[in-house]
Amino acid sequence: MKKYIAALLLVLMLAAGAGYYVYVNRDAVTSSPFHKDLPFGSVSNALADEQNNLYVIDNSKKTIVKLNSSGNVVYTVSTNDTGGEIYHFNELAADKQGNLYTVKTTLDSYGLTVKSEQIIRFTPEGEQDQAFFRKDYKDKSERKRYRIGSLKSLKVQGDVLSFFVDDFNETTLFHTGVGSTDPKAMFTAKLPEGKYLAGVAGTNVGQIYVSVRSGEIYRMMEGGRYELIYPLPGIDRSYRNFPEKLSLDGKGRLVYIDYYGETISRIDPANPYIVEALLTKETAKQQDMEISSDVMPTIAIGADDSLIVVHEGMILRQNEDGTIRAKVTGGIYSAETMGHKWFVWGLALVGLLLLAFAVKLLYFNIMNRRISLMLKQIIVFVPVIAISMVLLSYFIYMNFSQKLEDESIHELSLLARNGRNLIDGDKLEKMNSPLEYRSNDYKMFREKMDSVFDGSEESDNRGFYKALYKYENGVIYRIIEDADDVNMFNPFPETEKNQEVVKQGKITTDRWQDETGFWIYALGPIYNSSGKIVGLFETSKNMEGILQHRRELLRNIIQNITVITLVLLSIFMLMTYLMLSSIRKLRSSAIAISKGNWDTVVNIRTRDEVSDLGDSFNMMAEHIRGYIAKVTRVSEAYYRFVPQQFLKYLDKDSILEVQLGDQVEQEMSILIVNIRSFYLLSKRLTPEENFNFINSFLNRFGPYVRNHDGLINKYAGAGFMALFPNVVEQALLSCIGMRKELDLYNVHRANSGYKPIDIGIGLHKGPLRLGIIGEEQRLEGNVISDDVNLANELERLTEPLGASILVSDFIIQSLSDRSIFQYRCLGLIRVEGKEEPLQVFDVYHGESDTARALKEKTKTLFEQAVVLYQVGRFYDAREAFVQVIKINRQDKAAKLYFYLCDEYFQNGTTEEWNGTLFVS
Repeated sequence: MKKYIAALLLVLMLAAGAGYYVYVNRDAVTSSPFHKDLPFGSVSNALADEQNNLYVIDNSKKTIVKLNSSGNVVYTVSTNDTGGEIYHFNELAADKQGNLYTVKTTLDSYGLTVKSEQIIRFTPEGEQDQAFFRKDYKDKSERKRYRIGSLKSLKVQGDVLSFFVDDFNETTLFHTGVGSTDPKAMFTAKLPEGKYLAGVAGTNVGQIYVSVRSGEIYRMMEGGRYELIYPLPGIDRSYRNFPEKLSLDGKGRLVYIDYYGETISRIDPANPYIVEALLTKETAKQQDMEISSDVMPTIAIGADDSLIVVHEGMILRQNEDGTIRAKVTGGIYSAETMGHKWFVWGLALVGLLLLAFAVKLLYFNIMNRRISLMLKQIIVFVPVIAISMVLLSYFIYMNFSQKLEDESIHELSLLARNGRNLIDGDKLEKMNSPLEYRSNDYKMFREKMDSVFDGSEESDNRGFYKALYKYENGVIYRIIEDADDVNMFNPFPETEKNQEVVKQGKITTDRWQDETGFWIYALGPIYNSSGKIVGLFETSKNMEGILQHRRELLRNIIQNITVITLVLLSIFMLMTYLMLSSIRKLRSSAIAISKGNWDTVVNIRTRDEVSDLGDSFNMMAEHIRGYIAKVTRVSEAYYRFVPQQFLKYLDKDSILEVQLGDQVEQEMSILIVNIRSFYLLSKRLTPEENFNFINSFLNRFGPYVRNHDGLINKYAGAGFMALFPNVVEQALLSCIGMRKELDLYNVHRANSGYKPIDIGIGLHKGPLRLGIIGEEQRLEGNVISDDVNLANELERLTEPLGASILVSDFIIQSLSDRSIFQYRCLGLIRVEGKEEPLQVFDVYHGESDTARALKEKTKTLFEQAVVLYQVGRFYDAREAFVQVIKINRQDKAAKLYFYLCDEYFQNGTTEEWNGTLFVS
């Protein structure tokens, strides 16, 4: 025994060690070891350093991936959302030593409001080693920032790290040494009156450029002076054409995205009248990248002045001369990384095998030994209760999570519907250009949108994201959004949902995924005074925030249920110990009786069920004593038995006339009734409950046999066999009556707190021989016929074919009036032990109104499909069965035929196939 326990402890320690190592290196098991590639998903930014390493922000701003010049993955670092906060990576910069600098943005638990930002550095190996600057947004009087903070344009030149802090209508340049954590304000640029910052580029005074929300680019100079760089008088551009994603290359030229020109353009501030097109819509399309007015990429400038274009899961690199250098869609794991991944996966498998071996040691070795019942209960019930609590936690979590999501969608719909009351459609229709950013109408719209959530400031707007769009000439334009990186009159992609709003005026809800995360949203129309749809109002929530709340909920549920489980186990163990003392007395008394000491009496005074068991034990001992004496007297008198109901068929007047071998042949209808899943049901009942249940069942259903001139030949634990010597209508009416009675019986069971049951009924007609079998000292009435087996087989087929009553063709052919019954043909079915197939019919006359109506509605189509199947037209049959299933999704027979038709259509039939159906 000690050796087994020592082995068990050793195996558990090894499994725990393997599990801990796998947990620490859990990133290695998030992808298959058979895949060497790391594909990009939702890329939001990219950067190339002087060593041609590529840094990518992927996975909706949650992961940074570093690729070397060969495209191999050097490292990946990810954020871990904790404490009700969500983290994103924004901005990238790299120094000559291969260190990476990024802005780690902390958002609220809904993934909307920026709480803080911090510039952090990663070593060339991907380890975080230093933090440089932190900005918190805790002042409630300060204007909130959504999704994007105020830190912009992170850049490293030499040994100096520079960045800007945006204060909406002015921006401040900070410099700090790459080894210092004390940045200095170098220059503050105040924007022209009425202008608001969109982007900023440059690191040296005199070469700092800002783009504003109204679409211009200014050069900011000392003394608060500024100079318009773009657009200058004479430059042809649309009044809605404004630069996006402003960047500055090593030669002082400005690179930006031109939305309406559908190009990535470049201008030299020294000669701003010349606008170069670096990448056009046509050249991008050749690289499977789309540049259009509603789907625009992100850009960056590499250390060698190459253009880096990011679009969804693709990164395009273009040399300064316009040639395409590379198109990157992912990285490749190195052999060392793959080796480590295989090791972690292998260790995980070893841990599972060790755990399985520990279970074997525990339950097959130790449990089979003679040990205390107390220990066995601990070994059995502790895992059972723990697993039960885990499953309970999971179901509670899933139900609550689904309810939370459904309530969020419903709330979003209500808020989106309210958009028509918040927004003046006539004023929205008059907005025509980004020049109206922060205009009076803009501010009024903004204030009204925010006013919807004024009562929920304590919860940061409860995670709601708001947006206003204008619909003009078939195009949807962004006007106002909570996101601080979205400009006015930025075209919005056309989707099926927003087209339903602008064309049909519907309130629609859906899900949306982009580089910022996964969202649920609702859209509502906005009308002008003439009833024309001129815009859309959107309310949405970040699913990332909802998932964060779900995880927090799950943690709380697990913690509470763990405490409850421990308390319950402690109480259970204590009660078990007290109960075992009484059980030991019972055991001693039982041993005494087993040795023939019939006068043994057990004395238990605990006043509980064990005490009742002791009293019952004493009564049992007394009954045993009396029963032994009684059995001795009557055992010889009852040595023969023949059922009374057989006498009239055997033409006997008295049981005394019955002889071994008496027999007669007759043609009868054979009915088999069985309770489905009776074994599982009986396992949950005590022997007394089993008997009560069986008697209750027979009490309910037996009269339907007698009332239709039948007799029950044999009782089985799960049902009975009955014979009907007269017309088959009586047998069929008995079946239908029992099926209807089943519904009433289940109502009675439900009222008594029991689960419903189901039965299967098989009915066949044929010749059978009734007689007396056995031997002289023990006789029994029995029926011998191959048709009994067929009736049994029909009953067995009821469940897989989704029928309550299955009858053979012999029954249907014998009916004098078939029109009074509802049934359908299931085709020819192969029956085990029979060479010839059997024509089987599903009698649904006694089923529920819904089931009967559905089968009646699909009867003709179903039987046509069966005929198509029998002649080998599997494609046509399959399509017909699909139509049946669409109407009646519970039709098991149609589903079975559908799968067979599909299999035979795809792979052909065997040589032995003859149009029949085989049900295993």
